[in-house]
Amino acid sequence: MLVANSKGLSIHVIRKLKLAVFTWHGFTPSDVFKEGTIQSLETLRKYPEINRIILNTRKHSLVMHDDIDQSVQSTVDYLGVARGNYKMAVIPPEDVLAQSSMDWYIDSLNQVLKKRFVVRKYQSVKDAFYGLLIPKICSWCFHLMRSRSARKNTIVVA
Repeated sequence: MLVANSKGLSIHVIRKLKLAVFTWHGFTPSDVFKEGTIQSLETLRKYPEINRIILNTRKHSLVMHDDIDQSVQSTVDYLGVARGNYKMAVIPPEDVLAQSSMDWYIDSLNQVLKKRFVVRKYQSVKDAFYGLLIPKICSWCFHLMRSRSARKNTIVVA
């Protein structure tokens, strides 16, 4: 269900799966990024059963490091009062400069929050979805089946 749709950010919640999907797009000035971060954390407060997050930044552009630092601090402050652990799957931006911002964000969260907030990168929303919802052994089987399927559909020209 769509719970928020604002400039630069849309938020979907799938309560049955304990999953929130935050999709950032376009250029977001500092004030819009801060507002979106607050909106994201408010969504987690409103739906405390959520413990899985997909952060889709594929179409998002560069974010300033100061804004990222503030976002990480807001997340740390929120987790100080929240219960439980979270898993986050990040789909990095297509833009190379924006990727460095996202790497900074991921490294900062992993460093500060350790095991309470596990953040990993994936190449697509589908991969992120399976990475969050399927246990590790099944995830390994899924990737094995995908690679076999891809090989089966490959035509080799000699």
